[in-house]
Amino acid sequence: MEQRSSETAANHASTAERFISSFAKGLTVVGGISLVLMMVQMVLDVFMSNVFHAPIESNLEVVSIYYMVAVVFLPLAIVELRHEHIQVDLFVRLLPKLAQRGLYIMGNLISAVFFGILAYQTWLDAVKSFRIQEMVMGVDFIEIWPSKFILPISFAVILMAILLHAWKALRQPDFDPTPSAPTSLEEQDSAQPAQGQKHG
Repeated sequence: MEQRSSETAANHASTAERFISSFAKGLTVVGGISLVLMMVQMVLDVFMSNVFHAPIESNLEVVSIYYMVAVVFLPLAIVELRHEHIQVDLFVRLLPKLAQRGLYIMGNLISAVFFGILAYQTWLDAVKSFRIQEMVMGVDFIEIWPSKFILPISFAVILMAILLHAWKALRQPDFDPTPSAPTSLEEQDSAQPAQGQKHG
């Protein structure tokens, strides 16, 4: 009975991990597309300004309100899933493995509270912005409320990723949050089934 419940919990965790990973990768793709669009629009704006003396209207507002926000915040979850956020663990590595796991779990729970508060507050702000159809005045009036939803979505997904890692660290004694060598998303996908088989 205990083994069956353990296998059920492992299956649920695997399903949650696949869902969070897919969601995070989708957001990262959107962030990458936003980066490309931002570069194209900036180059086009410079070209139009210098050649035709007709810059793209409200270019600065669109870039700073939409593109930059998407580029910075949407990939947060995939960075967490790949353990590539900045860590200062010089002294932590000197501790026993059990103490390292305990500190890692505690740190993740604190981070989860922090991102949970951010997700909640930015969601309230986004809903308020939507209700009043918030705009900013550049050359023209530009609706900015859609960009407000980027923050709560990004914070919610990284929150799920952090909780997933805390759960894995609690359940798997050999869980290692050290970032692996740089790989493509496709290589990482192919490595995940092998890791799941190893833990199973």
